[in-house]
Amino acid sequence: MTIADRAASATDAGTIENEIEAYLLENCRTVGFLCWKFTSPGRAGVPDRVVITPWATVFVEVKRPGGRLRRLQQAIRAKMLRAGAAVYVVDSRSAVDALVAELAAD
Repeated sequence: MTIADRAASATDAGTIENEIEAYLLENCRTVGFLCWKFTSPGRAGVPDRVVITPWATVFVEVKRPGGRLRRLQQAIRAKMLRAGAAVYVVDSRSAVDALVAELAAD
């Protein structure tokens, strides 16, 4: 059973962040997007993933259901947005589905 199969039959209640991140990775791979883990040595608060499509490159912060950005993450996100970067926050499988659908439609 794949992550996508489990997601189709499960709700987000009790889901942990790494399950949503794995679901994002699986969905991106399914449509042919790159979904790389993003780290920046010496810089805390950066988004978890960078998603590269034929049309756009976006940054994605993954949170547990109902999770909120920490103050540092909010500041980094605001700085990235001011610089023209696209930064998304997903906290559920449905948010991942919506993001991938939006990116695929571009």
